[in-house]
Amino acid sequence: MLTQMLVQIPLIFLAAAIWSEHLHRPTGTRWTQWNAQGAPGLLFSAMVIAYWMTPIALDYAASDSLWETAKIASLAAAGISAGISWRLSSGVAHAFYVGNMVWMSVTAGMLYQETTQQLCNAYLWDDQVITGQALVVVSVILAVTWMLILAGQTMRGESVNHSGS
Repeated sequence: MLTQMLVQIPLIFLAAAIWSEHLHRPTGTRWTQWNAQGAPGLLFSAMVIAYWMTPIALDYAASDSLWETAKIASLAAAGISAGISWRLSSGVAHAFYVGNMVWMSVTAGMLYQETTQQLCNAYLWDDQVITGQALVVVSVILAVTWMLILAGQTMRGESVNHSGS
């Protein structure tokens, strides 16, 4: 469970987001109208990640290769969408997206830790607790790191609205 939630899912997502920089982006009017300022693309990626954090989705992906394939494909699509949309969106949208993802991860981690039931059939209860603890720790570390990067950019007078923020 830990490797699926804290290694596999983030790596697929991040690899696709980085790869999106090298893809030919649609420039048609429908695309630019749909993904105005990147918000719909970021929302799509957040929904995909939220789905794959649910116990039932983790169980299906661990026990069925078709579900595993769907997980990889949907996470890659979410990463590409997030990568393209990140460059289109503002600093406010970045803060909302990162804050929302951190809050969602911390909440899921706390639920995995505090429940007295085994939520995932494919994993032991101990795995669930350890994964919950790791989700909280990693989420807090990512949030603090992101805020420190933004603070450093602000102090140096750099624009925090570019793709590196």
